[in-house]
Amino acid sequence: MEKTENGYPPARTGILRAAAFALLFAVALHCVSGVLADKRFRDSMAALYAEPRNSVEVLLLGSSRVHNGVSAVQLERDFGIRANNFAQDGQVLPVTFYALKDALRRQKPKVAVLDVYKVIQDSLIDSPASLHRTTDNMLPGLPKAELAFDLLPRGKRAEFLFNIITYHTRWKELTDADFAPPDVSEKGAQPLDGVYQPWEGWAVLPEEVTAPPAAVEIEYLDRIVELCRDRGVELLLIAVPFTTEQNDDLNRQAVVNGMASYAAEKGLPFVNMMHHVDEFGFDFSTDMADVYHLNARCMEKVTAWLGAYLAEHYDVGA
Repeated sequence: MEKTENGYPPARTGILRAAAFALLFAVALHCVSGVLADKRFRDSMAALYAEPRNSVEVLLLGSSRVHNGVSAVQLERDFGIRANNFAQDGQVLPVTFYALKDALRRQKPKVAVLDVYKVIQDSLIDSPASLHRTTDNMLPGLPKAELAFDLLPRGKRAEFLFNIITYHTRWKELTDADFAPPDVSEKGAQPLDGVYQPWEGWAVLPEEVTAPPAAVEIEYLDRIVELCRDRGVELLLIAVPFTTEQNDDLNRQAVVNGMASYAAEKGLPFVNMMHHVDEFGFDFSTDMADVYHLNARCMEKVTAWLGAYLAEHYDVGA
């Protein structure tokens, strides 16, 4: 059999060269895409990828309620709990499921803490813009590909798998910040400033006032429950406090209240913090940054209460 100078048959040499070129092209594409991508939501997810492998005890999951509501740094400082906030703005539960799958490639947490607020939303994605906040910041791999093929129609997948399609013209806007490493000092959390005043007459609904959740969110919540059980991760469902607009067409409080029956059916703990606010001195007139999100002052209160709960009920921390 004819051989080339390196000792391999010509066909095999061609395959090796093609594979090497494909690998170099993929690496170059990933690097260029990383530079061009929007950096506004990068730090939260980058913080998990910066953690040493299998070093995280408690993984915080969900949408912006957790992203702006729980401090992983405070959990470690005050309770010795090695935590990371892997939540992302606008992340519905179908997207959270795949984010969790990606996180479990690198970490083996004892506990996953999941905010269930997004059971109000009957959709596979929140919006293309919010989906980019997750997919742009996931590392290449099977979970990201599965997300695109499961949650998106055929013609919409490429821009989320290869975000250079979305950001290829952004080179005109690049600044020094685009070449700087991500800031992972908050371990994924994003404290907010400001104070929001709820509308006059707003109040927390009694626990017995309930409404059904969106079916598609429950389908993926079931998958999250199964994934955690398969991986030996204890799952704690929570609801971080929030307020609502006066005309709340999604009936948010009642839907979140209804998750107590779901949790009981699945044999899971559920802590609806809306009904524990007196225990940690929460004041809806001073502790909200906007209608749906906590400010930094209240993040400290919520984190302190949650940290004490985790330390009491789970084998985590110092």
